[in-house]
Amino acid sequence: MSLPFMRPVREEDFDAILSLARQSGGGMTNLPSDTKTLKARIKFACECYEKNAGKPGGEIYSLVLEKDGKAIGIAAVFSSIGLESGFINYKINHEFYGSKELNKRSIRRVLIPTHDFTACAEVGSLFISPTVRGGGLGKLLARSRYMFIAQKPEIIADHICAELRGWRAPDGAQPFWNAVGRRFFEMDFEEADAANAAHGNQFIEDMMPRYPIYADLMPEDARNCLGRPHDSALPAYRMLLNEGFVYNDYIDVFDGGPLVDTPTMNIRTIRESRVLTLSEIAEAAGAADALLAAGSVSTFRAVKAKARIKEDEIVFNAETADALGVKKGDQVRWAPW
Repeated sequence: MSLPFMRPVREEDFDAILSLARQSGGGMTNLPSDTKTLKARIKFACECYEKNAGKPGGEIYSLVLEKDGKAIGIAAVFSSIGLESGFINYKINHEFYGSKELNKRSIRRVLIPTHDFTACAEVGSLFISPTVRGGGLGKLLARSRYMFIAQKPEIIADHICAELRGWRAPDGAQPFWNAVGRRFFEMDFEEADAANAAHGNQFIEDMMPRYPIYADLMPEDARNCLGRPHDSALPAYRMLLNEGFVYNDYIDVFDGGPLVDTPTMNIRTIRESRVLTLSEIAEAAGAADALLAAGSVSTFRAVKAKARIKEDEIVFNAETADALGVKKGDQVRWAPW
């Protein structure tokens, strides 16, 4: 059994990624289960790796978690978003109202359409097969994206965000969409989400409300899921907050899920990482769990493995070296697990 490792996506991963998309249960715009749309997304990601970008230009760097020769998880780094038609979401503002004559005061939530994150970077598409969850693989999947950025930060925008799937009822009902989106788009949530994945978000700009929406005019179940992540997205949400992302009352226009953001170089994994020289390939006494990465862009690899560090040098075993594709004397990025 080989050591699981992260690497760039390949076109031959299509069948495995399609299986992941179908296991996700829907609602992940960047992981569509439609074969044509998914195939096009994988092809585009592969082209992004080949173009040798020198700055953020809308590239999508999809990474897969490989175990025993098969992709069992996927994640992505978007170098910059919304460059063609903007990136739109809602900002929840809080407005004060008061009347001396009536002796009444209140604070009302108002949803304001914004483009505040246009041209920012984004991390997303995070999904791991339910059959292999546990043992830190989800953490490896998520944090490898930050190691990817740290290896070549100039190709990623200097502010970054992440959107989480919004809350759904146990029967699949989507209260926020039913209260807002359905009234303007005149389609089911799944149909709108598929259109977004296949055609981009220009139709959102064309069809969504152009004016602020008062939350008090929405049904209670819709108000209650503003900024609330899907139950299955809670672990990812907590990991993002632990990395330094902050929820600032921005939400997705489709499902009301939270959007979090931070300056890119403020991400904890990036700040705590160090570049070390592989001084020896051997079983190292006193080795501790670590997040390790090597290579850049198309040659990127990342693993969770035991390693021992001393000053500017690192030691780990042959299995780890093989997974990272490194040899003695090469540079390796280390971060505490």
